[in-house]
Amino acid sequence: MAQKARKRFEIQYETREELGKGATKILRAEGLIPAVFYSGGGLAVHIKFPLSHYREMVKSGEKIFNITVDGEQRRAMVKAVQYHPLTDKVRHVDLQGVRLRDIIEIPVPIILNGLPIGVKVEGGLLQHIIHEVTISCKGEDVPDFIELDVSGLHLGDTIHGKDLEDDRFTFLIADDASVVTVAHPQKMEEAASDEDEDEDEVEEEQEQEENSD
Repeated sequence: MAQKARKRFEIQYETREELGKGATKILRAEGLIPAVFYSGGGLAVHIKFPLSHYREMVKSGEKIFNITVDGEQRRAMVKAVQYHPLTDKVRHVDLQGVRLRDIIEIPVPIILNGLPIGVKVEGGLLQHIIHEVTISCKGEDVPDFIELDVSGLHLGDTIHGKDLEDDRFTFLIADDASVVTVAHPQKMEEAASDEDEDEDEVEEEQEQEENSD
């Protein structure tokens, strides 16, 4: 079901001495992202790297990265990312040190493999509902993604959280959560119609509020 990463992206960074709002504002104006590397009970290392480098990290698809701290190669995962509330630009990144034998919790993407019988033969529509799932596992077992074979699904079949299995992982997802389903076209149309009606109601309420001001 899962595949392990074949290589690790190396995080290239510079340490930053000046902290505070003024300093971080200057960094962002220069196209740099302020970040912090935490590791166990050790001191936090304040670092910075280009926004373009962060985009390369994300594009790599990896979840565990190499990072050299004080001359020692370490492992790190992205623990948290702060975004600008209006522009969605990355403002700050928290990196957490990872020892490969430690148990960690980390989100990984779900990809689908195959074309369901319920689609190619029975006329259904494939719905990929949950695209990412959090797993608990050793750092050395973190996969690039979780792969689900959907080729055997018939019309009306659903893969739920309880159906996700792998000896190396614990899936942190509700048993009844729908991950992927092969839906009847009619039900898809009814759901889309309901969404349109909800949007119309919201627009009507907004117009009434504007007229009452």
